[in-house]
Amino acid sequence: MFSKKIVLAFTLILFVSSATAQGDFEGIWMANHPPRMGQPDPSAVKMTPAGLAEFEAFTPEKDTQLRCLMPGIPLGLIDPYPIEIVYQEHQILILYEHFHQVRRVFIDGRKAPDHWQPSLGGYSTGEWDGDTLVITTTHLSPDNNTWTAGYPFSGDESAYVVERWSRDGDELNLTGEVHDATNYEKPYVVNGHWTFAPDGEIWEYECIPEYAGVK
Repeated sequence: MFSKKIVLAFTLILFVSSATAQGDFEGIWMANHPPRMGQPDPSAVKMTPAGLAEFEAFTPEKDTQLRCLMPGIPLGLIDPYPIEIVYQEHQILILYEHFHQVRRVFIDGRKAPDHWQPSLGGYSTGEWDGDTLVITTTHLSPDNNTWTAGYPFSGDESAYVVERWSRDGDELNLTGEVHDATNYEKPYVVNGHWTFAPDGEIWEYECIPEYAGVK
């Protein structure tokens, strides 16, 4: 039989291994997204009849950014601006240069509260799967068009976005799935990529309506 000391040592090893398995994403990252900014080709997105009708009715004037409104999730995940990631005990902060967005990803095991109002950024909780950060975002607003091409978002209570963030050397990679049964026959996938920039900077951002296209 194992002695208590051996069992205790084994337990400690498991605890340390679990703690150190968390990925190190802290710092400033410069966007390095592929063509189409990580969004899928429309022909690859399986829309429901309702989703297709919304997609075909979309015009650039409906783009929330042209009204100086921050991009939501997942559109805001893969914009071309730098981000900064900061670890705290109960949350991970993702600071976006674009629209001065501050995103809180709670990693302390809490659930999204029932009273939370739908918004463009929603409510994000995260957990570690080894060194991959898995984020689930709920409470998303129906105003959250998920791309300037017009991929619609219903804002239904059952709609949500799941992201998986992982690091490979100086590259940070994201795969996101948009779950919205009203508009899509199956979840569609977005991708994001960033390069570590230890000397990078987050600049001041200002949305000026006349430049954004608002009359």
